[in-house]
Amino acid sequence: MIGPRDTITLARTKIRSKRVRLLITTIVSALVFGVMAGVTVLFTGVNHSIKDFTRQNFEGQFLIQGIPNPINHSASGADIYDPAVIAAVQELNTAYLAERKAAAKTYGITDYDPRTEAPAVVEDNSPNVPAEFRKSVNTLSVAYQRYLAGKAKENSSATPTLDTFTGLVKPRGATHIYAPRSLAHLQFHLLAGGKEDLNQPAPATQTSSSGRSSDIAGGNYTIVDEALVAKFVVGANLARTPARGIPVLITADDALATFTTLNLPKRPADSGDQVGWFTDLRTKVNGQTFLTCYRNDAEQTRVSQARQQANEMAANKNNRDYVKPSLILALPTTPCGMVTVASDTRTAAERRAEENRQAFENQFTPAQAPLAEAVTFQVVGLLPSPSPNSTGVDAILTSMVGVDYGLGAIIPADSLKALPAELRHDALLSTAPTASPGGVPPEMDRRYLAAFDNVEAARRVVDTYSCYTWRPECESAPFQIMTYGSNYLAVDDIMTHARPVLLVLFGIAFGIATIIIWAMMGRVIADSRRETAVFRAIGAKRSDIVAVYLTYSLWVAVRIVVIAAVIAGGIAVLIEVLYAARATHVAQLAFAVFTPQPRFSFVGLTSPVLAVIFGGIVVMSLVAIAPPLLRNIRRNPIKDMRDE
Repeated sequence: MIGPRDTITLARTKIRSKRVRLLITTIVSALVFGVMAGVTVLFTGVNHSIKDFTRQNFEGQFLIQGIPNPINHSASGADIYDPAVIAAVQELNTAYLAERKAAAKTYGITDYDPRTEAPAVVEDNSPNVPAEFRKSVNTLSVAYQRYLAGKAKENSSATPTLDTFTGLVKPRGATHIYAPRSLAHLQFHLLAGGKEDLNQPAPATQTSSSGRSSDIAGGNYTIVDEALVAKFVVGANLARTPARGIPVLITADDALATFTTLNLPKRPADSGDQVGWFTDLRTKVNGQTFLTCYRNDAEQTRVSQARQQANEMAANKNNRDYVKPSLILALPTTPCGMVTVASDTRTAAERRAEENRQAFENQFTPAQAPLAEAVTFQVVGLLPSPSPNSTGVDAILTSMVGVDYGLGAIIPADSLKALPAELRHDALLSTAPTASPGGVPPEMDRRYLAAFDNVEAARRVVDTYSCYTWRPECESAPFQIMTYGSNYLAVDDIMTHARPVLLVLFGIAFGIATIIIWAMMGRVIADSRRETAVFRAIGAKRSDIVAVYLTYSLWVAVRIVVIAAVIAGGIAVLIEVLYAARATHVAQLAFAVFTPQPRFSFVGLTSPVLAVIFGGIVVMSLVAIAPPLLRNIRRNPIKDMRDE
């Protein structure tokens, strides 16, 4: 009988034999398994890091957005070639012209000519146009707008609302519902340096150094629930004191373009430097204010008239035959002031005629009262600001992580409510957008958000109502739903779909390594027929022989496991050392999370695949020796010794 100590001694002796073959097998197998394990460690680390940053930023919430489905709303348009639509529009046009003629008579408008109205129907008699498309509705006509408005009114009950959205997502696991309110229709005009020059037309929307349009210059503001953006508001230690305007969160690029007098540093190229730059920039612009101006269409028209009159009078100042207008308007002398009347020499009859003409027009298109209102905004924080020029690892990480609300400059709702009444501009901010020229109600331009506690619930809703590819049920769906805020579903999809691919690749690599080890181990055992015969001849039991070769096999497997683990660890540590800090900076900028934790790490040791890989090496080594070992111990030892 061979004892445990002798078993180990014999196994070690076996290890020393045929070293070259064993070394080659060990290195090749360890490389294959080490790369597999290294990829698994990196894959697990990236997955966990992205989830940690997402959880930190959204506090474990997964957001979706719902946009009213335009397919399910009849006011989105009509077939302008449909004879029935053409007939209906012509009938409305006849009624409209009759109303205009009657109103002109009432107000004493003697020069009204119905032919000046946009025709309800137009014809194209070109021979290249098919007969059925030669006659069509004029989409610019008043009659067509009335037709669409009537259809929208008939279908107003089908317009998706917040209640509709809530009823859709609440039963499916939504924990919070949000309704951001866009102020883009107010078209706030930025007054650079608090000054305004109305002698020149308004400049085009500015573009930042990153290539994106400026939200501030474009008047793109949205009131958002505080819970969604609380992470971006500067802490109490830097809080604005006192409040001097409507609180707003802006991008770093907008901060640089707006507060030029602060001599703010430009964005550095290095992502590590950008973190310090961003936090310093946030501190410097916190509490800063900028002035904007709201002017409605009526006041904009008066500004244009005053500017035109001023230019005309300047051009004719030396013309003795020039007659100045009887009503002269003056541009305001203060930022966002109202146009005033500089001179009015109209007679009573002229004034009355003008009032009648205005009343005549207002009967069909009610005019706004001119309004101009200066609005001050105060910065309370910066929105996430990933570098637009990322390349390599930075670009990949930026596309996978980060927050992009797509709401422009954001006004936190709770902070807005806490302002004194004189700073809130309640009447102005509560002004609702009007219906579009096509008669589509403003509710069709709203978006609603829902938060879920787990990604699976959010995915189910998105998969059901996304309509990325058209399906028959899309026509009846009240909303088109998609992910919001971050690419969490895309990242989850990448991770989910990458696992089967990795497993297939691992299976192929595992098979190759198995063949290599199987061939080596099987050959070693097969070549040991004489040794087996000698052991049996001196009285060793079959179990003793099996123990020796099992110990040998385990010894080889452990060596492969250790070397593979070192290779895997080396790969992971190398990537961690080279890119972890850089990835952390990219993620911090993308999420605007600058706390010590979480850190982006490429090392993840919790995947069960690691256990499968290393455990598989041991199992495979034991299985590899089984067939030749069983053959050896069953053979006649005398015959094996004579044959050798």
